[in-house]
Amino acid sequence: MAEVGVFTLESLVNGMYPSSLDTFREYIQNSCDAIDKARADKILAEDGGTVEITIDKDARRITIEDDGTGISVLDFKSTLTNIGYSDKSLETDRGFRGIGRLCGLAYCRELRFVSTARGEGIQSTVIFDAAKLSKLFQENFYTKKKYTVKEALDEIVSFDTVVADNDEHFFRVELIDIVGTNNSLLDIEKVRDYLSFVAPVTYSPHLYYQELIYKHAKELGFKITEYRILVNGEPVVKNYKTNVRTYKDKDEIFGVDFHDFRNDEEKLIAWSWVGLSEIKGVLSEDRSSPDYKMRGVRLRAGNIQIGNQEVFKNLFKEGRGMKYFIGEVHAVDKNLIPNARRDYLEENPAYKTLEAALIGYFAELNKIYRTASKIRSRYSEINKPAETEREFQRGHSKKFKNRAELDAELVKLNKAADSAKKKISELQQKAEQEPDSAWSRVVLRMIKNHSDNNPPPPVNLRSRLRKQVNSPHQLGEEKSATFTLKSVASFSTTRNSRVESSSTRLTRCSPNEPPRPVNRTQLQEQIHSRQLDEARDVFSAGVQR
Repeated sequence: MAEVGVFTLESLVNGMYPSSLDTFREYIQNSCDAIDKARADKILAEDGGTVEITIDKDARRITIEDDGTGISVLDFKSTLTNIGYSDKSLETDRGFRGIGRLCGLAYCRELRFVSTARGEGIQSTVIFDAAKLSKLFQENFYTKKKYTVKEALDEIVSFDTVVADNDEHFFRVELIDIVGTNNSLLDIEKVRDYLSFVAPVTYSPHLYYQELIYKHAKELGFKITEYRILVNGEPVVKNYKTNVRTYKDKDEIFGVDFHDFRNDEEKLIAWSWVGLSEIKGVLSEDRSSPDYKMRGVRLRAGNIQIGNQEVFKNLFKEGRGMKYFIGEVHAVDKNLIPNARRDYLEENPAYKTLEAALIGYFAELNKIYRTASKIRSRYSEINKPAETEREFQRGHSKKFKNRAELDAELVKLNKAADSAKKKISELQQKAEQEPDSAWSRVVLRMIKNHSDNNPPPPVNLRSRLRKQVNSPHQLGEEKSATFTLKSVASFSTTRNSRVESSSTRLTRCSPNEPPRPVNRTQLQEQIHSRQLDEARDVFSAGVQR
């Protein structure tokens, strides 16, 4: 009979998962399976069950305990020492390979499993001496002594039983004396952040659209399984929120888009929700920011995350596309099987069908953020003439030497603005033809908000005066002139009341210009004088014509 060498055990312990924090996911998914069974057996209420994680930084100790069915004393030894063998079902259970329980051996000096089943009155304990296992690995590397997996387990495993209460039922994992290089396991906030998107927990109340998500799942006949998970007594939730921050501006999730993925036989294989916003930029690039931590469309099976926030990065036309959105894809088809590392899916027909459908859907998301960028550019073109005029009047523009140069530029800018308005109108008409699509909802939202928030363009003093001077018949030439000069004085006074309070914001004066004002009073006097001079020039020119 072939022997299995200890290097196989080393690969399972040290090389299986990319992050030490994945240890929590492996033990939590086993706890959830036990709670599901306890619910089915009526040991717990339909929504009962708790997973408690306790992190003792000073003692360098972690415990993970659930109140599920526990393991019978008759099955305890074989269940916890068999490797790659499990009696769990792929149809109903999340953990089914029988290897995840060993992951804790890589991060502590002693690993314990303690359990009791209801009605048995016996508490069983198995102890894995992780420190000794590490020495066996070293011997296997550097000496002629070679161990099989069975020989290694015989060296490091011990069992014990004690009397317990008949009504007790639980399973507890204890990681004792966490190795110094794995301090992230003892970082309570880091653990909470990790579990807030990996674990099968409820949505944060800060995500206002969670009821729509539950409603859509219910309409599909899909139950989002959720559990009460505590870290040092505090509940963990999925930290999604409605108000978000991009790398340069604030934004808001104003709704969610649902998409159902079906195979050729119209059977549901997965469904998704994605938050819709005006997409003012990629969500925050600050890794410590809650907005960075929640970004990306994530993959979930049994409501446990598979991979990380970039799991679908390669399916977007542009890798950065996933940074604009938040959302989840929930696997429904049981043939969508997480691989051994739980960083993606096993390759099979169901996986290929889903991936092809996702590529098509992500192309739609790509169109959304591309269009959002174009809309912002169009509005920038529309606002450019007024902004240019305003900068010139305030004396902040160095681009134009005189009014004639500005007027020539305004002709070009107004032409571009008219073209932009036409394109915005075309987008609006197209969106109104199919208002319920995700693309249309974003487009119409952006157009509405720009219309509501954009103030009317500032009054052009020259145009205002020319209009009054060139229409003397309305009041009579003499009355018109009197009215115009009063308007100039009134307008100048209004402008002066809005002058910037700090003289440091003025542009540098040229040698031919008056000295730079040093205080607010001098600034107001200089602007007032300039405006009156300009107004009189315009008025005189109009009367002469």
